[in-house]
Amino acid sequence: MKACKFLVLTAAVFFAGCGIEEPIERIKKEPKPYTKQLPAAYNSIHIKQSSSAEVLETIKQYEKELVSQSESSVASWGEKKGTSQLWLTMAAFDEEDFTLTRKYFLAVDEKSWHLFAEGQKLRFDSEIVLDEQTLTEPYPNENEKRIAILQKALDNFRDDIMQLRQDSKVLDTGAMMTNQTLERIIYILKASPATAARLDDPNGLDFDHITLGKARAGLTLSDDIAKIKIRIGNVKKLWREE
Repeated sequence: MKACKFLVLTAAVFFAGCGIEEPIERIKKEPKPYTKQLPAAYNSIHIKQSSSAEVLETIKQYEKELVSQSESSVASWGEKKGTSQLWLTMAAFDEEDFTLTRKYFLAVDEKSWHLFAEGQKLRFDSEIVLDEQTLTEPYPNENEKRIAILQKALDNFRDDIMQLRQDSKVLDTGAMMTNQTLERIIYILKASPATAARLDDPNGLDFDHITLGKARAGLTLSDDIAKIKIRIGNVKKLWREE
């Protein structure tokens, strides 16, 4: 009897606030692509190695994805309206030799409670080649350098997606979500520069996103390549598993 009451209570909590359709969504397995995972397309293209032709061949991973292209950047993107998800993989190239210099993956899941979603509301991954000026600027300390790198990453992302965002509401929304998230991190770091040291800590930097709640960010630098990762939602579990 107690077990039955527990199950009833658990179900009531789980479905609390749902509309008619939402309880069905909550118990359905998330269809591919899984927005909690980096797509194979992102992992198969390599900074300073992959050509624009190679990227164009591999960036689209699923039939449901669409591709937008400009002179120096290309993006594959899609959405699942049933679970309020969108995702995009974007690549940008050197204007002289057309090798890959920046790559990004963004996934947003506004209803991150469906089965196997694991509570991830947003993930952002990026690798970028930094210019000489950003790397050699005489910063007062390493924390100011980290803030400058994040600002450069934001500037690059804006330039890269600006050429494509008018093609789709998904790309436009992705641009706004990424802008909002990176701007929030930079604002927090400028208010307290010492906290930038946590970016390359194994546990990353915890912060509160304006609309999505608990979040965590990381930044690592290897020679002239910066890697950025951001997770929002069940960050402790997601961060630990990665």
